[in-house]
Amino acid sequence: MKQLPYQMSFPHRHDYSLKQSLEVPLRLTSDLMLSVGVLAKLDTGSTYCIFENGYADLLGLEITSGVEEKIFTATGSFYCYGHELTLSIFDMEWQATVYFAESESFSLNVVGRVGFLDRLRVGLIDYEQLIYLGLYE
Repeated sequence: MKQLPYQMSFPHRHDYSLKQSLEVPLRLTSDLMLSVGVLAKLDTGSTYCIFENGYADLLGLEITSGVEEKIFTATGSFYCYGHELTLSIFDMEWQATVYFAESESFSLNVVGRVGFLDRLRVGLIDYEQLIYLGLYE
């Protein structure tokens, strides 16, 4: 059986070699047209995109007015609230529900499958610390 190579093309490449983990630069924009830049860790094991609750304040959101969700992790659980925002990275943008942690001690920004990975084509070469991104069409 002859094996054919698979090929994909991506309009964007991001080098994360200067970071301790795989982080991507995002912009969150609310309906109030308030916008904030965020560095978020890419987590393929995370279902949702979850951000520190301080970002909700910067976007003019009342955090608890969003859809409540209890998130379970290997070390416990916590509550967060979902809000419909515009997510953008490089020149790509889309609407998505993202969540803000209820606890002010939550100090992690994560993009996961729903709202991020399900909107993009992603190529990852971790050895070179490069991630390739394009909108899924």
